[in-house]
Amino acid sequence: MQQKGTNVNRGIRSPKVQLINDVGENLGIITINEALRYAMEASMDLVEISNAKGVPVCRLMDYGKWKYEQSKKQKKNKQQNQGQVTKELKFRPNTSDNDLVYRAKQVDEFLKDGCKARLVVRFRGREIEHISETGKSLLERFLNLIQTECIIEEGMKFDGRSVYIMVAPKK
Repeated sequence: MQQKGTNVNRGIRSPKVQLINDVGENLGIITINEALRYAMEASMDLVEISNAKGVPVCRLMDYGKWKYEQSKKQKKNKQQNQGQVTKELKFRPNTSDNDLVYRAKQVDEFLKDGCKARLVVRFRGREIEHISETGKSLLERFLNLIQTECIIEEGMKFDGRSVYIMVAPKK
């Protein structure tokens, strides 16, 4: 039940702690036994908040309730983060126009679903000599084929043997 790295009640090993009560008032540096007595009188848990200065800072709180609230916050954040997915489409510099039209339709669907798209042009061998002009022109042609309103989130970036651009749906 205890979080990794969080010491509670008898798990606190320091002989003295700085105690903060449940209202937020600083009670000063006291021995661990006194702090545990305060916790038992208030029917709360003694939770180590930080151990930066050498004397750990402990707070009186209901540890189970706090842990439950933290798990709810994590679930909510996880749900919000899962809404934004990045899809990646890879091209070659000599990709035909028919394939680009097909891929543009795919990107339109991704953008309508609320996903971001990362468009990558990969170069091999001697194609790398023309990376700036070929990659740039191909990505510009592709962006003209996309019919859904989109925002260019990351401009043209060169990454080794590839050129990429990130597009996101307009809100």
